[in-house]
Amino acid sequence: MAVSSASARAAVLRSALLFSPFLLVTLGALAFIVRDVAVEGSSGGRIVGLVLVGSVAALLGYQVVQSVRDLFASPVETTGLVERLWSRNDFFLFRNTYLFVERNVFRLEPEQALEVELGATVRVVHYPHTSTVERIEVVSRSGRGRSPQG
Repeated sequence: MAVSSASARAAVLRSALLFSPFLLVTLGALAFIVRDVAVEGSSGGRIVGLVLVGSVAALLGYQVVQSVRDLFASPVETTGLVERLWSRNDFFLFRNTYLFVERNVFRLEPEQALEVELGATVRVVHYPHTSTVERIEVVSRSGRGRSPQG
């Protein structure tokens, strides 16, 4: 049975639109700190600020670039054994289920996670750079049941 998520492309677009303003603000702060170091000279606080803001800018930049790349990419298919299946709370509010297949970690929507069990062989249609799941299909079941990990 295939479980499809019509909102996969919308999730990629939402990710690009959500993180882009934060990246712009962070790049502005980074430019301010770099200018301050160039004009006033380096100090311990400026270097720490440069490293922290630079790290945040790199992480946000990576997320934005991957999301934009997926906007212009076609979904790909990965078929393999569910090696690990777990759930956890994100931001103390949202319970998400994660799936490890063929060296990729996929975050599943609640309706997608219902059919999947540990040890099953699945076919995952996803965007290649962000691993946003468009559709998941259980190809064969193992009979091992759901994992109690969480």
